[in-house]
Amino acid sequence: MFFKFIFRRKKKKPQEKFKHKTDINNWMDLSKEERLEIDFRDKDESMRKKKELLKSIREEYIKIKNNQA
Repeated sequence: MFFKFIFRRKKKKPQEKFKHKTDINNWMDLSKEERLEIDFRDKDESMRKKKELLKSIREEYIKIKNNQA
């Protein structure tokens, strides 16, 4: 079940990751504040996803540990 969760997450299209940054010219046309804001949002989203994954891993580990005991 744990592996099923990981593999399911990897099947997403790679285009979804880069919805904010379509090409380098548009990126460079943004002001420094706009770039920092987009980076900050991306980092927050990435951290949220990592925390969700870690939480699900912990829950799965607890389920496995309780079944073995």
